[in-house]
Amino acid sequence: MRVRASLVLLPLLNAGCAARSATRAAVPEPTRELAPNGVVGGPPGVPASAGGPPTQPSSISAATRGMEKRDGFLPLWLDDRAGRILFELPRDSMRVLLTQQQSTGLGSNPIGVDRGGGGSSDVARFERNGARVMVVLENWNYRSSLAGNPDHEQGVAESFPSSTVAALPIVGEEGGRLLVDASEFVFRDWQDVSGTLQRSNEGSYAFSRERSGIYKPHTRGFPDNTEIDVSATFVAGGRPGATVSGIVPDGRAFTLRQHMSFVRLPDDAYRPRALDPRVSFFGIEFKDFAQPIQRGLEQRWINRFRLQRENPRDPSSPIRNPIVYYIDRGIPEPLRAATVEGAKFWSEAFDRAGLRGGFVVKDLPVGADPMDIRYNMVLWINRNERGWSFGGATSDPRTGENLKGIAHMDSHRNRTAYNIYAALMGTDPSPADTHFVLGRVRQVTAHEIGHTLGMAHNYIASTAERASVMDYPAPRIRLNAAGEIDVSQAYALGAGDFDVFAVRWGYGIFPPESEGDSLAAIVREGLRTHLLFLSDQDARPDFASDPRVNLWDDAATAVDFLKHQMAVRRVAMRQFGERNLRAGEPIGTLQERFVPLYMFHRWGVNSAVKAIAGMEYHNAVKGDGQQATRPVDAARQREALSLLLDAISPAELAIPDTVVTLLAPRPFGWSGSIELFDSRVKPAFDEIETARTLAQFVVDGILQRDRAARLVQFAWRTPGALTLGEVLDRLQRATIDRPADARASQRDAALVRVTSRALVDRMLLLSADQHAAPEVRAQVEQSLRGIAASARARQGAGSREQRAHLASLAADIGRWFDRGELPKVTAALRLPPGDP
Repeated sequence: MRVRASLVLLPLLNAGCAARSATRAAVPEPTRELAPNGVVGGPPGVPASAGGPPTQPSSISAATRGMEKRDGFLPLWLDDRAGRILFELPRDSMRVLLTQQQSTGLGSNPIGVDRGGGGSSDVARFERNGARVMVVLENWNYRSSLAGNPDHEQGVAESFPSSTVAALPIVGEEGGRLLVDASEFVFRDWQDVSGTLQRSNEGSYAFSRERSGIYKPHTRGFPDNTEIDVSATFVAGGRPGATVSGIVPDGRAFTLRQHMSFVRLPDDAYRPRALDPRVSFFGIEFKDFAQPIQRGLEQRWINRFRLQRENPRDPSSPIRNPIVYYIDRGIPEPLRAATVEGAKFWSEAFDRAGLRGGFVVKDLPVGADPMDIRYNMVLWINRNERGWSFGGATSDPRTGENLKGIAHMDSHRNRTAYNIYAALMGTDPSPADTHFVLGRVRQVTAHEIGHTLGMAHNYIASTAERASVMDYPAPRIRLNAAGEIDVSQAYALGAGDFDVFAVRWGYGIFPPESEGDSLAAIVREGLRTHLLFLSDQDARPDFASDPRVNLWDDAATAVDFLKHQMAVRRVAMRQFGERNLRAGEPIGTLQERFVPLYMFHRWGVNSAVKAIAGMEYHNAVKGDGQQATRPVDAARQREALSLLLDAISPAELAIPDTVVTLLAPRPFGWSGSIELFDSRVKPAFDEIETARTLAQFVVDGILQRDRAARLVQFAWRTPGALTLGEVLDRLQRATIDRPADARASQRDAALVRVTSRALVDRMLLLSADQHAAPEVRAQVEQSLRGIAASARARQGAGSREQRAHLASLAADIGRWFDRGELPKVTAALRLPPGDP
């Protein structure tokens, strides 16, 4: 679901020319029989060609006697005896696009070395220097577009260095061609696997030249690209990593494959398109020192594929070079069929955008290498545990033109979706569970392909009724008129209006003289129809202020979303029990279903807290008529606060006795899992600490440092605004000062103490936070003094537990004010991951 990035996510870089798309399906056979394991290895030690003084090169025919040739764009010679790979260069200097990817993965989501992942893209120059050929990566981050002034261009180039990454010994020369030993260039840790493992606390691993070699089946040559696949072995220099050892047969060594593509540079017929902050494309950024003094140096061009019509001036002319995506043959059914359907969301989007036939989905040809630069891929990623799906593209660093996209689909996603369904609806066999799971597979496939097309997350799209597959969607689960849980509309079944808008803007084909006006008109139409764009930075917890911009929401407003989530959660909690297990499943595994249910409303809480001191804003551009910022209406803020206080009431925190008695320890043979709540009362389920985790999550969100500062400042200029003082008072009334109910159970009283402790702990930390605004700290400290006084006055009444609780609150606050000593807070237990 994210660009690793993560993501996030930035693109991986790309390199393909529309004119070459017709050749993508060809898969030539290897030119000779392969070694039994498909790998050209090498003897221990340094190759004979490395080191020592250069010798006079022989002819290419003599130097390659007994070697295997792989012809193509960059001809290769494979020396099985010495374990070398040689390049045949057509002249003293040539330029190529060089890209790298992981062909195989380590199988661990936390470490993040995934099949098809990693990668970079550079313009590489092979340049003769005496008896060697230097490999130079050109620096396209700094440029000059000043026409007719080569001296300015040279001055910029001489101010910022390139990177010389290899010196290849010349071992043969013939007819204007050079033969170079590229072994030490090819056999290296291009993906920095060693560094990734070290940063992941998995120990010190080093690339082993002696245990690495060329993987012949996927080392091939084609007219416009040459593909090299390397079996790369990594050896532990000390104690092997725990995660690695738990995955590979022997943690002291493991072998991955890394892939390199050498690609003919795209021609100059592609026209870059400048980034617009109101549309959801990311791209490349560079400094152009030829810009006028009235403009910034930074230039931003979007990432996209090249799309052309037979007649560029006729909007009804057929697409000449459709964007083709290939589906991994290893995806099992019925997930594969759902993956194909999700990919075709973009066929629909391109068709609706007036680019009919511009996006095509096909099966990967038998025998094709998914890493081959010619194939845009939807790739199935298997890991030891669930993780993110992500998408990226390889692009030309000069222009931003996408050449290869890979959507990486996490194989655990369907099981995560099923667990959510089973937690809410039970496990009785039903077409509804399959419909629910496959709906998620379709949606996430379309989402990750969107990243490969150049599109960023659009987290505000949910305010316009599922306007984009680039949002993170919570499944649409509601109560029907009979008060029953309805999952029939869980996920959308096609591209949204914003997706069509983005395709029109990003991929629309216009005559050069009218392109600017056409793009501006598309943006105006999008704004007029409420097709808005806000992305990752706008959803970050430390930046979050717009309640419309959220991960995993599904309603026009944050308040509406939280209401729906809490209503569904209440019904599902009442019904939860053995019905949520399949026949034969151990009762002790029921916790796996209970966690997503108990925290079902966590994303609604995330959304609602942003309404408090919320500020709506837009990526406005001068003259487009958008209001740049607008505080959230005070009535909406107070409604959100009321809902959040309800979420930490005893009624919402409590777990029914019928459920607690079923939450048994894990049975023999079932290991632990990060998907479960921890416990301070092992082996029993810890209902108090589970409630504390939820309560602390809510309170911490309400009293987030920047949010508290906005409450102070917005009150100065907004009559009737929600203030920090009001928020603190209402939190205190809902927790510490909550009226005692004679009918309340001991559990309810304990839950009130849990929420009171959560509030005081958060207020003490906020008071001590040197980065918090002074006005915030002053008001928090004033409230703390009042709480301490009230706790001391009430210490003589109530149960032993209540008296101890009040004494603890008063003592902790007193130590802070008297000696500046913060209490050693017992932190709430870790919140299990819950992304749907």
